[in-house]
Amino acid sequence: MKKYKLLIADYDGTLANSNHEISKENLNAINDFISRGGIFAVCTGRATDSIKKILDRVNYKGLLASFNGAVLTDLNTGEELFKKGLDKQTAIKFFNYAVEKGLYSHFYLNKGYLYFKHTDYTNVYEKVTGVKGRLAKDIIGYIETTSEITPKILSFDDKEKLDVCYPDLVDLLPECDVVRSTDNMLDVNLKGVDKGGACELIANAFGLTSKDCIAAGDAGNDIPMLKAAGLSFAMANAEDSAKAFANKIAPSNDEDGIKYIIENYCI
Repeated sequence: MKKYKLLIADYDGTLANSNHEISKENLNAINDFISRGGIFAVCTGRATDSIKKILDRVNYKGLLASFNGAVLTDLNTGEELFKKGLDKQTAIKFFNYAVEKGLYSHFYLNKGYLYFKHTDYTNVYEKVTGVKGRLAKDIIGYIETTSEITPKILSFDDKEKLDVCYPDLVDLLPECDVVRSTDNMLDVNLKGVDKGGACELIANAFGLTSKDCIAAGDAGNDIPMLKAAGLSFAMANAEDSAKAFANKIAPSNDEDGIKYIIENYCI
């Protein structure tokens, strides 16, 4: 059986347990893997400043793909190796729709994010990520005048509202990939900017291809990465959509599934 040198893992629901923490068992397995010459990377839908805080606490200094692969950062040097976001016209088109429907959404900045109304989901997001946004009631006016390009847009709202808005947004934004990352979350990235592309970028940085790596994930936004990898794992807690594209099922994020993958399939 082939043993892999490169493992790329999603964070929430995959590397992190239900308490949004990396278990000691997973962390020890990762550090042991790296000590043997293995390469570990994180690929997440989270914003860079949100996930970096977490990875700093466990002294992780490898490659980080954030915003579903729209940004690739070398945490050892702090250098952004890749960044590709939504153009201004697309962002305005999205927020015209979101404001009309009252769909709670984020326009991400280089640091933090903007939202046009405060809801209970604002509080949940801030508690989980440790990153605060700021209210911009005229968010469209801000986008029209700013030079900042958002790597992605996140909508975080009731499942029933997203059930209605999701097909609308797919039709409205043909230039984008609109993906349900959870029942309550919807991600908008430029089409082709996804975790599959990030998987290839990370592998290429080490003279490898995506077929030389293992990818592990649990949600719809992980599917491009699961399809790109040479060997893919969906966690036992994963959505059925992710499981359908995985080669294998690993123990859940609360059962140290990443440790299981490393011990059985990595060098």
